[in-house]
Amino acid sequence: MIRLLDFLAFFLEWGYVFVFINLIHTFLPLRENIFMRLAALLAGGAVFTAIIYSNDLAGLIGALLGLCVYIAVFHCGHWAEKITAVLVFYPAFIAMNFLMQDIGSRCFFFVTQAPESISLGWTDEQLLTSTAFYILSLFLRLLFWILAWLVLRKVLKQAVLNLTIKMWFVTDILMLAPFTAVFTMIYFMPDNSGIAYPICGASLFSSFGCMYLVSYLSESMRTAYYAQELE
Repeated sequence: MIRLLDFLAFFLEWGYVFVFINLIHTFLPLRENIFMRLAALLAGGAVFTAIIYSNDLAGLIGALLGLCVYIAVFHCGHWAEKITAVLVFYPAFIAMNFLMQDIGSRCFFFVTQAPESISLGWTDEQLLTSTAFYILSLFLRLLFWILAWLVLRKVLKQAVLNLTIKMWFVTDILMLAPFTAVFTMIYFMPDNSGIAYPICGASLFSSFGCMYLVSYLSESMRTAYYAQELE
């Protein structure tokens, strides 16, 4: 049974990677070369599935560097747009990965009353329950990003149109708020990790809220340009 669940976990995890890559691709297109796209899929599997724990500086920095290299190598676009992509997607995927990991772990230990470490001796039932909670967390994460892609795809496409370099800098300054908030909260985590949940949730929605703002600015600039042409 556990092997079957592990097999399901494999598909859920790679389904999430595929959806998240497409979400970034909607904002900044992947390079056309087929080998680069295959490499992007493999690299995305290593970067976007990062497990984030509280007070995990190495994990936070590793995920940040991995995302920077991933976007720089595999995606097209101006460097200012790539910086914005990092500031948008980093707090989002870090917050979601942390929430699913931490909430799933809390629920498992609350339900089973298992020892803190598997080395202390978990029963077969506890191992099965642990795998089931892991599957559930992967499913919820995949569902969240599918919904995010469906809601944001038009916004992300619109956001990259018509903006000047100065406007991208303004956007980047706005995006520093959720970026800094989620990084510092997870790193300087208090003993009760549940305190970080509202910050992570706010970072998720503020990141994508900024993209709505960018899309609105882009549309406003295009409207102003058309009006000027008509004059």
